Amino acid sequence: MDGQAEAVRRALGIIALDLTGEIRVITAVFREIGVAHEVLADAERDGAVQFDGDHVQFVDSAQRSTVRAACTPAERRVFHRALARVLTEPRHRAQRGEHLAAAAVGPDLEAATALAQLGEEASERGETALSGELLMRAAGLSPNPEDRALYLFHAGDGYWNAGEYTAARAAFDAAYQGSAQPLRRADIALQLGQLVMYQRGPRYSRDLFVAAADAVEPYDIDRAAMLLVHAASTVMLSCDVIGALALVRRACALAERGNSSSTIPASLMFAYASFHHGDTAAFEELFPPLAKIADELKDTDIAEVDLFLQLVGMVYVYTEHWDTGRVYLSSVAHRAGRRSRSATAALASATLAELCWRSGRWDEAWSLATSDLVSEVTLTGARLWLLAFTAHLDAGFGRAADCRARAQAALIEAEAMGFGTAIMWAYHALGLLELGLGHPVAAAAHLDHIDAMATSCEIIEPSGVWWQADHVEALIRSGRPHEAARALDRFDSAAALSSGVWAKATATRCRALMAATADDAEQLFELSLAHHDRLAAPFELARTLLCRSERRVALGSQLDPSADLAEAIAIFDSLGASLWSAQGCALRDSLTARGEPDIEELLSPAERRVAEAVVSGMTNREVAASLYVSEKTVEFHLHNVFGKLGVRSRTQLVRRLTPL
Repeated sequence: MDGQAEAVRRALGIIALDLTGEIRVITAVFREIGVAHEVLADAERDGAVQFDGDHVQFVDSAQRSTVRAACTPAERRVFHRALARVLTEPRHRAQRGEHLAAAAVGPDLEAATALAQLGEEASERGETALSGELLMRAAGLSPNPEDRALYLFHAGDGYWNAGEYTAARAAFDAAYQGSAQPLRRADIALQLGQLVMYQRGPRYSRDLFVAAADAVEPYDIDRAAMLLVHAASTVMLSCDVIGALALVRRACALAERGNSSSTIPASLMFAYASFHHGDTAAFEELFPPLAKIADELKDTDIAEVDLFLQLVGMVYVYTEHWDTGRVYLSSVAHRAGRRSRSATAALASATLAELCWRSGRWDEAWSLATSDLVSEVTLTGARLWLLAFTAHLDAGFGRAADCRARAQAALIEAEAMGFGTAIMWAYHALGLLELGLGHPVAAAAHLDHIDAMATSCEIIEPSGVWWQADHVEALIRSGRPHEAARALDRFDSAAALSSGVWAKATATRCRALMAATADDAEQLFELSLAHHDRLAAPFELARTLLCRSERRVALGSQLDPSADLAEAIAIFDSLGASLWSAQGCALRDSLTARGEPDIEELLSPAERRVAEAVVSGMTNREVAASLYVSEKTVEFHLHNVFGKLGVRSRTQLVRRLTPL
């Protein structure tokens, strides 16, 4: 090959490797390696390239690959190095980093530094997968073992946030093994442990967290405390409240000796574990100041506070402060989604779905639980909990096949991995479904599993998963009265400790179901409904009304069950609780078939006139004026009407007497 042809070949090689297409860049490289500028014109005459303003490109785009392949490896490295030297403008940082990496033979500090910077910039833009890839390449080129471990650590973060969990685990593992610095190993263990928890199960991550805490304690007490906080959090997922409390007590003791950076997380986890163990005094002492801190942080853009705020939001759900819980969980889900932290965003959304379920917004709960954000979660531990929770929604809506499929799938993996929370949700889903289907024996069998777990783990607070009332009811209806009485005694004791209204309302409902006389049952149902008046939980209210209707019929009460039935059915229908609506309709139809007492037989003429006026929309004063009687007389007659018809509000009276 003559000199001119060789020069053209080399020039084409540079053009093929260049990522900008800018003539200015290419001619600068020509000068670096001794190729004359005029060679470009020769390449154009040969028909290989063409000019477009200040850019040059191959006439045949496929020729770029052919030309690259024709260059020797050593030659390509020379060209890449020359390209990196001339690309000095900030806008060319990405191209320069790629050329430095391609020019490297073995470890190369300059190339590693350039790629790491690109990885950090990609992370800031939210391009988390790209960040992980660039930082992995930086680690591969780094000549310094600790720099390599740091790049691997950040690469793992990038992959984690992108949902590429296998790659994240590999990066974290390599970083942990590759670092000899105790503080760095502790930081890596904090991330690695969370990933191990979701991939292998709580017991594995607990051991990793504790070992890392032991190793770093002589160097940094606060890091050790944070690792123990995460160990306690992991253990809570296995439902081992006692084990979690032991770990978090040690974390709090360390935090007291540290620089205060771990005090808030340790205190929150202690409050959370104490809450579930029924230690109301500890919870009420610890949580209010933490809630004030959370209020100050809820609008921050600091990613590290998301887990703190999510836990605060969960506490508000469990303590029935639903509007406040919605603020925190929505905030976490929004910020995490914006940063591509898919698992965090999905779990916050699913907890928000539970809030919606409890407060009667079932369509919204379903929309959140089945959103793309939640459905696309592949991290095993998170996916199992989400699967079990969605099965619980299926049970409420009466989707039997879907509920069983999801719950059984969750149970198979959750039991193998030791994810107690997913196990509890799955069994509750199955128990609620069978109770709705009218199969109390099957329901009790499923809910017995949760009872055994809660007893062995000493989970006392009843508001975490609303299963206890279902268990007692299933035991009563399946002919296990002695076991029902024991379960109800435990539930009553827990309800007395709890600050929540749900437990008190539903425990009293269960007590009413076991009452021997109509009068005792009626008094207990009234007390239960008084609790319901303080709680926006329509599904549970409707179930209490349905239970009272059933007991009035079963005990031969003189009080009419029709108003309760009508209101219960209306609530069930509004929620989409088809199985429960069907139960109410079946009872209503049976009452109709055997003949309900005629209204004229139940009410005196004066009572009927007052009732008709109230149903028309009049106030007591207006009724009095229209009938030429006193308001006290109206109140007296209306009290008698309520008692005879078994209604407790004007709304129920309207439903009962329309048309009169």
